Amino acid sequence: MVMGSQFWWFYDVLAVAAVAIMMFLSGRRGIFKSLLQVTGYFLAFVIAFSVSGSVSRGFYKNSVRNSNVKKVAKSVASVDFIAEVTDYIEEEFGFSGEIEYGRMEKIYTEKNSLGLDYDEQVYQYVSRIYIDKITNENAFCRKLHEGYGEIVNGIVSENLIAYAGETAAAEIVDNPETMNELIPLLLDPEGSQEAAEYITDTYIGTPYKKMIRLVSFMAVLVLLVAVTVFLVNTTFKTAGFQSIGSHIGGALTGILPGLVIVVFIAACVRLNVICGEDKMLFFNNGAIEKTYIFKHIYSFITSNF
Repeated sequence: MVMGSQFWWFYDVLAVAAVAIMMFLSGRRGIFKSLLQVTGYFLAFVIAFSVSGSVSRGFYKNSVRNSNVKKVAKSVASVDFIAEVTDYIEEEFGFSGEIEYGRMEKIYTEKNSLGLDYDEQVYQYVSRIYIDKITNENAFCRKLHEGYGEIVNGIVSENLIAYAGETAAAEIVDNPETMNELIPLLLDPEGSQEAAEYITDTYIGTPYKKMIRLVSFMAVLVLLVAVTVFLVNTTFKTAGFQSIGSHIGGALTGILPGLVIVVFIAACVRLNVICGEDKMLFFNNGAIEKTYIFKHIYSFITSNF
């Protein structure tokens, strides 16, 4: 069982409570003030969702990217890619000391006369050593790509968040051809800056932009909701007599503000899952996936941020 997944009910209770409280408060205000409030909440959500994209792109380009490149460059400079690939293959297939560093170095640094790519050359070499153990080229290459992902994950995670490293590893497994451009940069003694820029732009730019967009969405949403509440409460301090129908209508209109609050809660949870590496007691995907209500709101957040 995933740590903390037994507390999945907490999220559904929180979502229902948020909507119920907003319905109660809106019911007390009556239909007129509640309609003004629901309009403000709706506009706050739309504006926050719309502007968060441009805010995140601008902030990432002007600030975060350069910082990430510097941090990744430090990690790249200390990595012996060939040694790590060799160690990974031997550990993965249960052997030790039989793969020659010099032979692997030749594969990755010299142009192959037959036009074979890295994967084909490594497979041919390793399969000759472990002829009875490695027979399926596709399966071997899949493992090799996972090894590339682990190496880049280590480079990224050394100075950046684990989420970025995990995203980079998954991207490499899905698009292993990108390593054909990265490997020469990793092997170039003077190429740590270029390798860092390639890793940053190819593998971790998107997750950082999404994370920044999530934070900016939350900040703008809170600001605009606060403005809405202030304007409604100060402009219309008293609503006079309210009929039962007005209270019922107000309660129903409170559903949308309640959902906006649940969206904000889901955004907070998503940020904590990312920063907490999905291992925190309450904030983990295992618990969220077991919910009946909250997982649908959370899915909206993960799909857009």
